Amino acid sequence: VYREISDMAKVFNVEERGEKLIADLKARETTAIASVADAKAKDLSMVFWFSSPEIKGDAYIAGKNGTPAYIMAALGARNVVTTEEEWPLVGWETIAGANPQVIVLARMDRRRFPADDVAKKLDFLKTDPVARQLDAVKKGHIVIIDSQAMNPSLRTVDGIEAVADGVNGFGLSN
Repeated sequence: VYREISDMAKVFNVEERGEKLIADLKARETTAIASVADAKAKDLSMVFWFSSPEIKGDAYIAGKNGTPAYIMAALGARNVVTTEEEWPLVGWETIAGANPQVIVLARMDRRRFPADDVAKKLDFLKTDPVARQLDAVKKGHIVIIDSQAMNPSLRTVDGIEAVADGVNGFGLSN
């Protein structure tokens, strides 16, 4: 992302503005990471839920590659999903077996699948016999971020900040 900003700034002959934007984004990222530095020692576990073809079915969960994996690694958190796939379909029994401390939900405007609606995701988590048993659900350790923050873009830093804020707000970083 930083290289793309730099390249685009060169194309439009606004290198100084590009450098300023990159410096600002890096500073925000560094601040967010520093704010949860103690969380790494706690083996903080997370799962990122993007969507689901059926609300009560398997979920598109972030694998160990892609932007959510980068966010977790930057914040010193452990992804409970270790597959090489970027967005595998994972059953809730598998997620429950891993019992993540934090669940990150994608908020999006599209409505391709029922679980594109974050309100439906929240309702599912609170009412499903398996999902409602997760510690993250019981404790309210749920962070909602814009789905665009789960893609490599300027908004990735927004995602890092939002997840760090959640971790801090839940008292998991100290």
